[in-house]
Amino acid sequence: MSPHDFARELERIYGDDLKSVVLYGSAAGGDFSKRFSDFNVFCVLSDVSPGMLARSNRIVRKWMKKGNPPPHFFGSDHIERSLDVFPMEFMDMLDRHETLLGSDPLKGIAVDAKNLRHQCESELKGKIIHLRTFYAANCNKPKSLSHMMVESFPTFLAAMRAILRILQETPPRDARAVAELIGTRVGLNPTVFFDIIDIRRGTGLLPRKDDALTAFEQYLTELDALTSYVDKMTM
Repeated sequence: MSPHDFARELERIYGDDLKSVVLYGSAAGGDFSKRFSDFNVFCVLSDVSPGMLARSNRIVRKWMKKGNPPPHFFGSDHIERSLDVFPMEFMDMLDRHETLLGSDPLKGIAVDAKNLRHQCESELKGKIIHLRTFYAANCNKPKSLSHMMVESFPTFLAAMRAILRILQETPPRDARAVAELIGTRVGLNPTVFFDIIDIRRGTGLLPRKDDALTAFEQYLTELDALTSYVDKMTM
């Protein structure tokens, strides 16, 4: 089932109560990977009561059975009321989205740079704590470390885009260009990010054995430096 097929099924179920269906993320941004990427979709409904949500149970289960993540359901005013809490996610959606059905609910959105910086710092610090814990528990498993780098990178890529916005830069659509620009503006070595992007695109190989340990250590080092930079930013 394609995202367009899913949108049409939702339209059949909800009719006029379905205001929008939006595909976002790598599938709408040009860096989709069949191996590592997902079809991320959100829907805007006029009513998000339990009874309304239950109507799509069958098609949502079918969608997820195909290996897709569950769709998000928003009420009509959810995005506007949540920009102060989730500015990073919504701005990243704005840059990489395709409206499959209805009107574009992201058109014209804007966020406060202070909120964006705060969430960016929070996301980076939280994810790095998780990576450190993962390394402590899995440093004897190079293959697991390699997969964790590749799977965790989209979150950090979103943070990089957010940092560029805070710096009043327009984030490039290409992931490699984003990492390169961050390296220049923040003073990082983006090589490990380039390698991960190549793996996700199918043009690179997962590092193995000692190479995986070295790559993960470099990954943590550069992400720590990125986090320190955001921590010191003043608005």
